[in-house]
Amino acid sequence: MLLKFEKATENDASENGCTVLRFDTNEKNTVARSFYKKIGYRETGIVPCIFNGIPNVKLVLLEKRV
Repeated sequence: MLLKFEKATENDASENGCTVLRFDTNEKNTVARSFYKKIGYRETGIVPCIFNGIPNVKLVLLEKRV
């Protein structure tokens, strides 16, 4: 199901002139990181932050050309 969502998002972005999709996920979310890698996203960096009041969360930045 998520793959359909991702394809729809990528198609919508492309149709509206976007050339790159960018988002993030928690560094500890290895399942999501593996999935996004399989569908063509690349990790471009890791950013430490406070997320919903939780300190020391590291966000993995992902991007894909569409």
